[in-house]
Parts: sequence; structure tokens; C-alpha cells
Amino acid sequence: MTLLLLLACAEEGTGDPVIYAFPEGFRWGAASAAHQVEGGNTNNNWYQFETLPEFAGKTAEPSGAATEFYTRYEADFDLLERMGADVFRLSIEWSRVEPSRDTWDEAEWTHYREVIEALRARDIEPMVTLHHFTDPIWLNDLSDLDCAAGPTDSNMCGWTNPEAPAEFAEFSGEAATRLGDLVDEWSTFNEPGGYVLSGYLGGAFPPGYSNLTVDGIQDNVIPVIEALATANALAYDAVKAADRTDANSDNVIANVGFTNSIQWIVPLDEDNPDDVAAAERIQALYGYAFPDAVILGKLDRDLDGTPEEEHAEWADKCDLLGYQYYYRMPVKYQASFPPVEAIPCDASVLEALGMSLSDFGCPEPHPDDITQMGYEHYSPGLGLLAEPLAERYPGVQLRVTEAGIATTTGKRRAESIVRQLVGLHAAIEDGQPVDGYIHWSLTDNFEWAEGFRPRFGLYSVDYDTMERGVTEGATVLGQIIKDNGIRQSVYDAYGVGEHLSPGE
Repeated sequence: MTLLLLLACAEEGTGDPVIYAFPEGFRWGAASAAHQVEGGNTNNNWYQFETLPEFAGKTAEPSGAATEFYTRYEADFDLLERMGADVFRLSIEWSRVEPSRDTWDEAEWTHYREVIEALRARDIEPMVTLHHFTDPIWLNDLSDLDCAAGPTDSNMCGWTNPEAPAEFAEFSGEAATRLGDLVDEWSTFNEPGGYVLSGYLGGAFPPGYSNLTVDGIQDNVIPVIEALATANALAYDAVKAADRTDANSDNVIANVGFTNSIQWIVPLDEDNPDDVAAAERIQALYGYAFPDAVILGKLDRDLDGTPEEEHAEWADKCDLLGYQYYYRMPVKYQASFPPVEAIPCDASVLEALGMSLSDFGCPEPHPDDITQMGYEHYSPGLGLLAEPLAERYPGVQLRVTEAGIATTTGKRRAESIVRQLVGLHAAIEDGQPVDGYIHWSLTDNFEWAEGFRPRFGLYSVDYDTMERGVTEGATVLGQIIKDNGIRQSVYDAYGVGEHLSPGE
């Protein structure tokens, strides 16, 4: 009997119980990001990164028209509504509404208001991200990275300009002033840790700094983390001051937080204390550095895994912590890689260093668990991460704001969704404060340096016609949303098995 027939039988009451029921009021949705879907974003540093000759080879292809979400958002929201989702995470492109410093584009503000009104018309809650990896060119012009003439209004020379955090806070406050009657949930930054490490250490994001040394971390990474922590604190206060309207009458006026990329990082050898300590240091850098700063007010400047600086001015500036999970990564102790003295068993990271997994005795992931992104998909990690996050940041609400898989194989996507949600259900049953699941992503999109090849969408995109197509993942997640849980038949079809089904 096919899954669809089983579900039809369930509708007739023939016996197909929900075996993993989520709490009443659990939030279900999907996500996007402006630059990845809108198209035509030419005022930000990602456009420069894609098109300037000095960055040739950094990206697979330019974003161009992306998925034309800028003009097709109504139709995309119809897909979201059809799934039964009640929340959609989207971003405002800062460089659209403020194309030059201290100049607002009224037409663009009107556009974003119309987008959010379209969500409200479908009873879908908007969760608005204010910074999703892109900076306006006037904040950091990649054509003049040396900033030989010093900061100007047309090139502030990046986040370490002491005026930069206040500029972000001004934009955030303006967004809350103009849209606060429609929006109750705000994220200041998307994956600030990943943004900093990719752009200021690994060179895969703008501004493209590649310096995997102690000096690279101390000179590039730490100062930007400090700047973003300051920007977060100022933006948090600005949104709270400007948004005074409860948009959906749920007694929440402005829930302000950020989203954090964090992976399931494990020691290569669990019985080797050096590997255990190395994995903890990598996680402290990758998964905890920014949350420690803006929730706890602590900074681990020397990256030894123990924060030693107190910053009360940053602390307690997060109501809702979104966490975003994609893969498992073993870590091995390696004294020759200070200051963390660790090597990640990540093929893409090692390739950037001119090395391979075999150079360090790192295991190859099972081939069925490798995604189009090249890393290992490990479904249990999503639920397993809830406990350490809740313990480290007590009293902060958690939500999965991204989880997904890059694949063209519908069954693999559906398996990923079901198996991750089984683990998340166990974490919630254990008492972890996770209030929702937002899938990445609603449609296929421009996946940054990887271009359009990786397919993350619940709905596929034909980039010749821009037609959307339903994937097995959308069908299965839609059923889960309808049931607010996982039925026996869905679990039997997609939840059983150690590895994903074969496919790209």
C-alpha cells in the first residue's frame, strides 16, 4: 500500500495513529533569505563578491535573478499556506531599503510591507531577519578593501568601524518602526558565527579574508565578533523601543533574538581526552562564541574554550535563540593548528587547506549520508543539540530556524525531515524548550558560494522557467504539520533506517 493510500485510510479512521505528537501550539514553517531568492540585489557586497574580477572563482556563479521571489512571493506563499505552515522566516535586504548611508528607499520599504501583509493575509506569522549574510556596499566596499583613503559615507570600511554597530541599530529600529504593527518576531543576525568564520577566516564569504592562523583569528575574527555583539545589543534595544504593537494579539510585542549555526561536533576518538578537549574547543569557536557574548556577556578571546572577558553591555540581549543544524563533524587533536589545536574532519575545510581526510586519519562518511554540500547528514544531531543549548543558556526559548538537506532525491529529503523530527520530539519530551521547526528552505535557491546546484527546497525551481515543483519533502512535511506529529505510516515509510536512501 502506498504512503498516500495509507494516509487516505487514516483520514477514514482505519487506524494510523500519530506516534510522535508535538505540543499544542508548536510552530511549523519554512525559511528563505532575501539575497538567495529575490534576484536583482546589486547594492550589497555579495553582488560584488560574485562579479568583481578580483574575486573570480570564489563563487560558482552569480545570483542574478535568483528565484524571482521579489515578484513571485504571493505564489510562493500559496505553497506555504497549502502545507499548513503558520510561520515563515524571511529577511529584509538592508541594502535595498538603505542603498546609500542614511538614505531610505520608500518604494522598497513599501515592497517589504506588502510582502509581510501577504503573509498575514494567509494567517502566517512573519519571522523577520535583519541581517542574513549581506552588507550594503557603503558599509564595506569590496572594490576598496584596503580603504586607503580611510572611512567615508560611501565606504565605512567594514564592521570594525566604530560607527558600524550604530548604523545597523538605526536600520533595525527603522524596520521595527515601519513594520512593527505586522511583526512580533525579529532576528538581528543570521548565523553570525558562520558569517564571521567564512568571511574573515576561511575566505568563502565576503570580504574573502583567508588566514587560518592565530594572527588571522586575533586580527580579523575577534574584532568582528566584538562589533557584531555590540551591534546586536544596540539593535535589540532599538527594536524593543520602536515596536510597540502586538501584531497578532498574543501578548507578545517584540520577541527579539538571533539565529545560530551549530553542528553536532564529536571527538574522533571518544576515549582520547585530547580529541574530546579539541572537539569542545572547536564547538566553543563555531557554535558558542557569539551566543556566549550576547546571552552571557562573555568573550573567549584566546579561544581556549573558556570565556574570560565579561561584557555586561552585551548580555541578555536575546529572547529567542534560533538554532540551525546541518551535519555531524568529528574533530581530532592536532597541536600544529593553534590556537584551537584541532583539525575538523570536514572534507571541504581540509580541501581549502590543500589536505584530505586521509591525511589525518579522518573517517569517510557513509556514502548514502553525503549531501550535495559534501558533508555528512546526521539526523539525530538536531535533537541532540537541544539539551546542551538549553543547559548553556537557561531561560532562553529555543526554536529550530533552519534544518534541511541538499538533495535532488525526494525520498532522502522526506527521510531527513522525519528522522530529524523524531529526534527533536525526544528532546521536547525530555523537557527541552524548543517551540518550533522551520525548514530550510521553502524553495530551491542561490546557495552562496555553491551557486544554484545544491537543492534545499521543499519545492524545486526550474531555473529556465522559474516554475515551482512539489517534492516528496513538501508532501510529507505538510502531512506532519496537519497532524502536528508523525503518523505510524509516515514513520514506517521514512523514519526507519540508519542511513538515507541512495541518491544525490
